[in-house]
Amino acid sequence: MSFDFYKVLHFSGIFMVFSALGGQILQAINGGDPRQLPGRKWIAILHGVGLTIVLVAGFGMIAKLGIGFAQPWIIGKLLIWVVLGGIGAVAARKKNLAGMIWVLVLLLGLSAAYLAHYKPGA
Repeated sequence: MSFDFYKVLHFSGIFMVFSALGGQILQAINGGDPRQLPGRKWIAILHGVGLTIVLVAGFGMIAKLGIGFAQPWIIGKLLIWVVLGGIGAVAARKKNLAGMIWVLVLLLGLSAAYLAHYKPGA
């Protein structure tokens, strides 16, 4: 598969992750019980599938670039991926922090974009 295919797949996964996190965090901001959210299962599925697609497509792009996995920018993006994987659960449990978590999610997205574009340490 081509680099462009992996890139489109990667962005599709990113859109899925951020859509799901937006739903989770908005529910927390509104103070609702996450167990009573009608689309809760779909949000969880969207989040999990999106994270998987982001990871697989990201590794596919790295393989197509022919670079090693131990680059600082790749490690940074993996750490961001881990944080984005668990931050929705934190927002659900700490509803008073949900607004700050929403801003943090946006900053993490911007940081990941910066790392991907400039590749510091490469």
